[in-house]
Amino acid sequence: MSPQLVRLLTILLLVLIHLFLFRVIRAIWVGIKPAREARTRGNRFIRNNRQASVLIVRTPETLSGQRHELNLEITIGRAATCDVTIDDTYASQIHARIFRREGNHVLEDLGSTNGTYLNRQKVSSATTLRTGDHLQVGSTVFEVMS
Repeated sequence: MSPQLVRLLTILLLVLIHLFLFRVIRAIWVGIKPAREARTRGNRFIRNNRQASVLIVRTPETLSGQRHELNLEITIGRAATCDVTIDDTYASQIHARIFRREGNHVLEDLGSTNGTYLNRQKVSSATTLRTGDHLQVGSTVFEVMS
């Protein structure tokens, strides 16, 4: 091989290594940033609404017992930008939202593919939540507590 070809291949290899490292660092940064923002956003809502109701995960077992404060408005889905992010292939990116209306928490499906269920009934319009209700998004089940 000519020295020029060896030099060209060496430069190409170095460029590929740098590109690989850049993508790894970028993937790590993108993965860490939403978690930090969600933690900050959640704390702000808790301070503003101290008597918020709670969603408690019941299934899957690996997440059972996790608590999520119901604030003025939260979104549930797979997207990192959701207030309640779930790793569930049956859930849409932004699946449902819960918001306050006239002092009550109201559940609304956001056009999800698989639907949102409240007490095993498919939600077709905005529905008021009550303590003890079971909310299903994909295969994840939450219980509404006060």
